[in-house]
Amino acid sequence: MPFLFLLIASLTGACTSAKVGYDYDRNTDFTTYRTYEWLPGPQERTGDSRLDNSDVDMRIRIAVGGQLRLKGYTSPATGKPDFYVAYHVGLNDLVPDMSSQYYSPGMSGIPFTRSADSRYAGGHAPTSTPASPASLSGTLLVDVVDVSSNILVWRATADGTVDPGLTSEQRDERIRTIVHEMFTHFPPQRAKSARSLPAQSTLPSSQIRP
Repeated sequence: MPFLFLLIASLTGACTSAKVGYDYDRNTDFTTYRTYEWLPGPQERTGDSRLDNSDVDMRIRIAVGGQLRLKGYTSPATGKPDFYVAYHVGLNDLVPDMSSQYYSPGMSGIPFTRSADSRYAGGHAPTSTPASPASLSGTLLVDVVDVSSNILVWRATADGTVDPGLTSEQRDERIRTIVHEMFTHFPPQRAKSARSLPAQSTLPSSQIRP
């Protein structure tokens, strides 16, 4: 399955200037999607107490769910949804280095075999290269996984410098703004000249629970 993986990497609500990008599977018919749910299982922990808390989780889930509902997606009345949605966040005490943060083999045209969320697609967490600890850099990734095929079909990413001085209300507004920008690219508009690479990222069936 062709999947061109491009990362232009945000944090969950405190970035001063987020840079947003996205990528998707060119073979997926997104017009068939009607229902969604969050990926089953507990949210992956980062090991950073600044991110592993209910406030961060709630902000992201409310923002993502709000955007999906605005686009007409709903929870299924019965049975499985058409797609799962998942997120991963990262916070680094360094100057942002977009060339190294959340690097995946797919970025070099090599088959994409792992995801930022260790619950699927290989089970490997993203990596980063240390840099000067002059500021905080935050990253948010949102994934859409096709339920019937267990394949990662869409990803949006955002990256920016974190302002720890924002109030709670400012953080709420910031994450809503960032997630809104991310979801302006969902569902994606198929480009006539889209280039595809032979790669595949699937979820192990054991990770999908009824």
